[in-house]
Amino acid sequence: MGMVDPTWGPWVVFGLLLLSGIGIPLGEDIIIIPAGMLVQQGALPLWPTIVAAYFGVICGDILWFTVCSKLGSRLVHKKWFKRLVHPKRMLQVKYQFDVRGAWVVVLARFIPASRTTTITVAGMMHMNYWKFIAATTSCVLLTAPMQLFAGWWIAESLQAKSTVELVVRLIGLVMVVVAVVWAYRLWSSYRSSGEKVPRAKASWLRYFPKRKK
Repeated sequence: MGMVDPTWGPWVVFGLLLLSGIGIPLGEDIIIIPAGMLVQQGALPLWPTIVAAYFGVICGDILWFTVCSKLGSRLVHKKWFKRLVHPKRMLQVKYQFDVRGAWVVVLARFIPASRTTTITVAGMMHMNYWKFIAATTSCVLLTAPMQLFAGWWIAESLQAKSTVELVVRLIGLVMVVVAVVWAYRLWSSYRSSGEKVPRAKASWLRYFPKRKK
């Protein structure tokens, strides 16, 4: 993305984020954070990039939600689909929907590797379309600018005017990275602790019978 034309740059950001709407597991952070770095360097315009990041995530989510809502019963038994969204993870997310409802869509934004599975289950459950849009649009209104600013801050930290300023910014950056890694390790240790993660009954998947060829 470093050689992107500023005029077309936001469209590239939008397009990459939209790819997640056809099942390609592209994390929004690995797209938006580098975009924020390019904004800080003047390679991308600020506001068009913010708009592109926001609507790219929203449109990608809505597209994948629609695909799973309309074609979920046809896709659930496909090998590539099971590799993308494992049935066990689907049942775990289904349980969370039964307990927390639409809040799961919001919480999934802050849990690593949960976005695609959550949207998949929401679509297959035929969650209310407007309720899904409301949850997604309100959450991304916060997360997209935060990720863009994170990229801007990283690039800015590497361009300090003095050694002292550089050290202070790097310490701040390290603290943020440590906090993220610590949170991820807590989440990973919880998953690997042997404690059984609650999940919905497997009978739910039987609502999507395997179609005869």
